[in-house]
Amino acid sequence: MAESAAPTTDTRLQHVGEAVLVLAGSYLIAGIVVAVTDPLTASVVGSVADSNMAKIARTIIQYGTVIGVVAFYLRAIDTDRLVRLAVPSRRTIGLIVGGTVVLLGSQYAINQLLQLANVAPGANQAVLTGVGHPLYYLAMIPVSLLFVGPGEELLFRGAVQGRLSESWGQWLAIIAATVLFGLSHVPAVTGGFGAQLSYALLAGGFGVLLGYLYIKNDNIVVPAVIHGSYNAALFAGLYLGEIGLL
Repeated sequence: MAESAAPTTDTRLQHVGEAVLVLAGSYLIAGIVVAVTDPLTASVVGSVADSNMAKIARTIIQYGTVIGVVAFYLRAIDTDRLVRLAVPSRRTIGLIVGGTVVLLGSQYAINQLLQLANVAPGANQAVLTGVGHPLYYLAMIPVSLLFVGPGEELLFRGAVQGRLSESWGQWLAIIAATVLFGLSHVPAVTGGFGAQLSYALLAGGFGVLLGYLYIKNDNIVVPAVIHGSYNAALFAGLYLGEIGLL
């Protein structure tokens, strides 16, 4: 991800505008596609619109659309220059495993600190949906690995961070993408302001790590797999808890 030697103010503003547009546009288009395909989704998975199967289908459609929109944007501005994609090496696989463990350990430690401070950690609606429905958690494991992780990382680390790094520098790009990443998760969090703030800060901290690993390895596969694996591990733990094995 090369940076411009002497970026102009116009170039910087253009890149900020592109980052905002691709972020807002991805979610907007994904929302429209989900709404348009809802009748088909209901006919395939059943007539109950709020069923867990329907929610899983909507998640797949949403993030599949995000991936498509980001891929179109990256193609339009030269994907090869902005986003690097490579088969993970043995070292990279070890880094992915280590990064996933770090994220899981960090979440546990932060949740413990929040409890000591009498602050209830926020809960994502995707987690609450599966309470009492273990198969939902089980289905969300492959969905996280194949759609959610890759979709969010292509958007935030690939499109947003990648574009901003060309004119604003890598660390400013990481911070900007991280702030947007954290804020984007707030609407899906239940609880009061404290719970939402803690969740946004947690997501933001993860975003810094994922952003750093992306520029360090120059391979979008690294943050995408770590992100997907982290979510999948959480859903696996929730599944095991639902069936009484954890």
